[in-house]
Amino acid sequence: MLLYIDGFFALLAVISTSVNVPLTIFARVLLVASVVGYVYGAWGIANQKKLGYQIAVAASFIPLLARTVATFSAGGPLQNLGFIFLGSGLIGALFEYGLIALLLHNQSREHVRIWFD
Repeated sequence: MLLYIDGFFALLAVISTSVNVPLTIFARVLLVASVVGYVYGAWGIANQKKLGYQIAVAASFIPLLARTVATFSAGGPLQNLGFIFLGSGLIGALFEYGLIALLLHNQSREHVRIWFD
């Protein structure tokens, strides 16, 4: 469920504009890729597909990469270091990092190794 929720909020991030750092076209393309990755990853995990899990892990890092690209294009990481790691808010960052932690946890990886095709 967290993948679907994060996909929804990533879709909102693509549509809306940021207050701190404007998103470039490349950053928006990365966010669209994360939306697709979230949805396919959630579907793949629900259907016990190993590829779905791998895409979900990759997609969970894309918003961080998109914010880093946007920050570098806006003038440098030192001016907007908080934007790279926190995004537009603390609650959104907690969901993003929580998703990464849940997907990369030892029990999750062991479950994928044993049960997924």
